[in-house]
Amino acid sequence: MSQEANSGRRYAGQPVEDRQRERRARFLESGLTVFARDGYANSSVGAICKDAGLSSRQFYEEFTGRESLLLELFDLIDRESRAAVLASLDHSAEQSAIQRIDAAVRAYVHSIGSDMRRARVVLVEVVGAGTKLEKLRTESRRAWSAVLARAAEDAAMHGEIPTGDYDLRMLAIIGAVNYVVEEWSGTEPQRPLDEVIRVLSRIIIGAIRA
Repeated sequence: MSQEANSGRRYAGQPVEDRQRERRARFLESGLTVFARDGYANSSVGAICKDAGLSSRQFYEEFTGRESLLLELFDLIDRESRAAVLASLDHSAEQSAIQRIDAAVRAYVHSIGSDMRRARVVLVEVVGAGTKLEKLRTESRRAWSAVLARAAEDAAMHGEIPTGDYDLRMLAIIGAVNYVVEEWSGTEPQRPLDEVIRVLSRIIIGAIRA
């Protein structure tokens, strides 16, 4: 078997698979920039390609269009933020309910709001962007609701909050948190992060105890 076959396909000394991953990452980064800057409705594949320094042919080798790029961005950001929250809940498992909520809110705000483009895309630009995005947003809300409900049920088992059906309350919390984070991330000058976290923590505790 030849050395070329053993080493796999290469282009300019770099494995083709690595180049494809790098190219896809560049399109994702540029999509984030263009969607946040111009708005999804006013964006174009041409603007994304120009920002990425790549061709439209290369774009369509990776994505079927702007919608598929936005779908992947939303899914990526949503999964990363949920992973950050779950990690904070695991790390603070021995702490009080208020401390765990504070840690979870901090993790979420940092994940979504540390890059203004991420907050803009996942909280604003995906709204009304098509049936596939709406379906993904619905699935995301259900996943977030399940995460928060499990945390509330755990706190109730320890007698820190009353027991109850948290499903609708969790959906209300998700809406409130996202609205506050959206406003915070897009306002200059930004309010201190600790102030935002304190407000959100009180909202969540109040909704859970209601």
